[in-house]
Amino acid sequence: MIPPLLIIRALVVWGALAPALAGAVPAPVPVAAPASAASVPGVPAARATSAPARTAAIPAELPAVPNVGPAPAELPASLKGGPVPAVSVPVTVPASVPVPRTPLALNPTEIVGDRTLTQDTVWKGELLVEGVVVVAPQTTLTVAPGAVIRFRRSNGKLPLIMVQGRLVVQGSHEQPVLFGSPFVEPAPGDWQGILLLGTDKKNTLEHCRIEGAEAALEVLFSTLTLKDVTAAKSGTGLKLQDALLAMDGGGATGCGTGVDLYNSEVNLTGVAGTGNARGLQARTSSLYLQKGSFTGNGTALNADASRVKVQGGEFRENGAGIALAGGEGIVTGAAISRNGRYGLSLNQARVRVTGNEIVGNRDAGIMVEDGAAVAWSNAISDNGGCDIANLGTEEFRAPGNWYGGSTPKICENKGRGTVAVAPVLAVKPKAVDN
Repeated sequence: MIPPLLIIRALVVWGALAPALAGAVPAPVPVAAPASAASVPGVPAARATSAPARTAAIPAELPAVPNVGPAPAELPASLKGGPVPAVSVPVTVPASVPVPRTPLALNPTEIVGDRTLTQDTVWKGELLVEGVVVVAPQTTLTVAPGAVIRFRRSNGKLPLIMVQGRLVVQGSHEQPVLFGSPFVEPAPGDWQGILLLGTDKKNTLEHCRIEGAEAALEVLFSTLTLKDVTAAKSGTGLKLQDALLAMDGGGATGCGTGVDLYNSEVNLTGVAGTGNARGLQARTSSLYLQKGSFTGNGTALNADASRVKVQGGEFRENGAGIALAGGEGIVTGAAISRNGRYGLSLNQARVRVTGNEIVGNRDAGIMVEDGAAVAWSNAISDNGGCDIANLGTEEFRAPGNWYGGSTPKICENKGRGTVAVAPVLAVKPKAVDN
C-alpha cells in the first residue's frame, strides 16, 4: 500500500505543475472568414488566415523574369517624396487558386496537329493549332489578312509555331491577324508562342496581335521586321537573343516583361509598353528607341552594359523610370515624368542626358552613383525628394539646366558625392520644347 503522506505530496506537486504544462500547449490558430474577391471579378474568394497580408508593388504571380544589372540604390527615407504613382500592372490569380475559365466557341476551318511544313503554305480563315508546327528551312508560311489562329493545349503539351524557314504575316489595318488563346480571357501560358530559330530570311509580321503565350515572339539568332504588332497578356512579349529587329509601332501590354533583349541589335520606333511588370529590358545589346511611350509599368526601361539611344517619347507614371547600368549612349528629348522611385537612374553609364523634361517624379528626377554621365540643357523641376541625387562618392556634373525658376533640390552623399550645377539656367532650354 502507498503511504498516504506520499500520495498527498504527489498531489501538491501535480497542482503546482499543471498550469505550466497547460500553458505549453499551443492555442489553436484562429481562421478568419473567407476574404472577399470582389476586386477580381469571377474569382472565388480565397481563405485568409490570421497572418498579416503582404503586399508588393508588382504581383508575385506574374511570370518570374530576373531584373537586369545591379539594382539602383535607394534614397534615404528622409529624402523620398510622396506616394508612388498608381501603376496599372496586370493581376493574375496564383495557380493554386482554381479559376473557372470560359472557352471560346470555336468553329475552325482546319485543326492542325503536330506538323512539319516542307512546302510553302498559306493559312487563312480560322485555324486551331493543337500541336507543334515546324516551318522547315527553305519553306515559307504565309498568314493571310484577317486570319485568326488559336492554340489549344493537347495531351498536356503547349502548342507553338517554330520557324526555321520564313514567316510572313500579312495583316492590314482593316483586317488584322490574331494569334491567340482558346479562352475568352487569355492568360500567360495558354500556349507557348512563335519561335524564330536561326532564320535570317525576310521574316515580317504586320498588323497582328499575339496574346496568351509564354513568349509571344521569341527570336533566336534570327532577323525580324515588325509593323504594328502587339503582344498582350503573355509572360514575355518579345524575347530576343543574338537577333536583329526593326519594329515600327505596336508594343506590349499586360505582360511580365514587354521586350527582353540579350546580345541583340534593335531599332524601335513608336513602340508602346503599357501595364507590364517590366516594360523593356536590355543586356549587352544595342538599342535605338525613338518616340516610345512607356506608361503604367513597374519599370519603364532597364538596360545593363548596353549601347542605348533614347530619342524623344514619354516615360510616365511608372513605378520607376529609366535605369542605365554600364554601357554608353544618350537620352535626349524625352518626357520623363511622375514616376515613382526615380525618373532616370545612372550607374557607371557613360551617357549624355540633354534636352529632356524631367518633372514630378516622386523620389528623384535624376539619381546617380558616380560621375560617368553628364546632364545639360534639361528642364528638371517639381521632383518630390531631389531634383538630382548623388548616392556615390564622385562628382556628378550637371551644368546649364533649368529648375523651373526655383533653387535646385540637390541631394549629396554626406558631402562625398557632390553635384556641380553651375551655371543654372534662368529660362527653359529651347531644346526641351523641340
